[in-house]
Formats: sequence, C-alpha cells, structure tokens
Amino acid sequence: MLRAKTLSVNLEAPFERVWKFISDPRTLHLWTVDFAIEPPRLKSGELYVVNTPRGQLELFIRANNESGVIDFHFGRDGSFCISPSRLLRNGEDACVYVFTQFEPPHAPAGLFEQLVQNVRKEFEILAKRFRP
Repeated sequence: MLRAKTLSVNLEAPFERVWKFISDPRTLHLWTVDFAIEPPRLKSGELYVVNTPRGQLELFIRANNESGVIDFHFGRDGSFCISPSRLLRNGEDACVYVFTQFEPPHAPAGLFEQLVQNVRKEFEILAKRFRP
C-alpha cells in the first residue's frame, strides 16, 4: 500500500473567494510549489497543459462548489493521477482547505516526504494570500 498524508489549513476568507481561486487551474502557478511554473494553458474543453520543472503535464479539475470537492487530475498520454482536496466552510468569513498527498507509485526514497513538505509550503502561501 502506498503512503498518504492528509493536511489542512485554516483560511481567513469567505468560502466563495477561496473557491474561485483554488478551483481555477489558471492560478496554480501562484500557489503551488514545484508544479506550475507559469499559468497553465487551455488545450481543449477542460484540459490544460501545465509546464512543470519536470516537463509538461495535462491537467483537469473536477470540482463541486456545493460539496467543496476540488480534485486535481494530472498526467501524460491519457493516464492521470489524482490529488484529492476539499474546501470546507467554517462560518461566514473562513474556510478550511484539506489536501491528501499520495505517494507516487515507484517513488524514489525521500520523494513522498518532499511532496508533503511542498503541500505545507503551499498552505503557507494560501494562508498569506487569504490573510485579512
């Protein structure tokens, strides 16, 4: 079984404001770490091309505003992995963002720990962005 780590961050901003930002693939370069190095570009339909430090990936997001689900699907050549996340309301002017990092199959030693650390850094970026 591959390892998984679920992390969360409290964000001091209304759900709708955070939702619009996180669920929009065109903002990934503003808050992800070691992923989107520039704004993703629309390829077709809901499929985007993301330039990463390790080359191009395709990405689409399955999101539902009512449930708060924001699932990032990314991969190459039609084969996609998923990074599940969820945005939860916490009163009128706050929310909690939850993200699960899975260990990639055949990951070299230390990669999973680095990916978890990247999520922590992303949460710091989001917390600063949505500071009152």
